[in-house]
Amino acid sequence: MGGWPEQFFSITPRLYAVVAEGRANAEGRRFRLTAWHAHTVASLDRARRIPLLSKLIGGQDVIRRSTVKQSTEELMSIARRWTAALVKPRRPDDHAG
Repeated sequence: MGGWPEQFFSITPRLYAVVAEGRANAEGRRFRLTAWHAHTVASLDRARRIPLLSKLIGGQDVIRRSTVKQSTEELMSIARRWTAALVKPRRPDDHAG
């Protein structure tokens, strides 16, 4: 599967399955977009009418991200992760002032 071999034995089977599923979804999306490009280049040159994008490829990746609403829980989770990533942990020997 590639990726992070040094972490392989430290992750749980559930986390491994989630990562594998995410990578499979990403690969499927890349495949679909590549197929869309090939189809578009081959057919639009000869088409009298250009078909809608949703007719060419279906699925959720056609929906614009700006139209997908996120729940409050999702937004709070994102904010917590950003906070954890940006805040430097204090070392015990640091003295304030």
